[in-house]
Amino acid sequence: MITYLDLAELTSASVPFDRSGWIFELKYDGFRTLAAHRGGRAELVNRRGNDFADRFPEISAELLELPNVVLDGELVILDAAGRPQFDRLSKRSRRTRRFSIDHAARADPACIFAFDILELDGKDLRQEPLVERKGALHSVLGDTQRIRYTGHIDEEGASLFKVANQLRLEGIVGKRAYAAYPRGRSSDWVKIKTAYGRHIDAERANRNEQPT
Repeated sequence: MITYLDLAELTSASVPFDRSGWIFELKYDGFRTLAAHRGGRAELVNRRGNDFADRFPEISAELLELPNVVLDGELVILDAAGRPQFDRLSKRSRRTRRFSIDHAARADPACIFAFDILELDGKDLRQEPLVERKGALHSVLGDTQRIRYTGHIDEEGASLFKVANQLRLEGIVGKRAYAAYPRGRSSDWVKIKTAYGRHIDAERANRNEQPT
């Protein structure tokens, strides 16, 4: 069974680049999450193995409307301008009382930016090329509101990095377009942090928090 231990890890790159055979996505500041619907049960498991499915019922409900599926994505809360709000997400994740959780799901809803699909209806897709997995992911998600497809651009990482800078986002991610899904750290997936992304990493290091 695919678990959070199978999630790909990102290698850091210092500067953005353009490269044939690569795709580039925006990097959102949130909780890296294995989102799964298996056997009538929703799972939202972070990289430490904690399952937040009960604490984000608005996402779990949409997962249960999908086929049996395992997704890789980023759990976030967005502000009115569409920028991730990590502190609000962290605060929501600590709620444990049912009334408080249900109120937050309505008043401050979260979403998943899904960027990969690892399994569909029991079929392991990890050996399929990334661009084919992205196509399958787009088809599966359809018009879901709380589970959003993460788009990409081909080859032009430098131009997307400029957009990330302008929007004060964490950075971008570059991936080999025809590679299989990597388990653990791989040079097939790289992250390039903006100045803002490096700043928030430094702040979290001072608070002994794990960078995203």
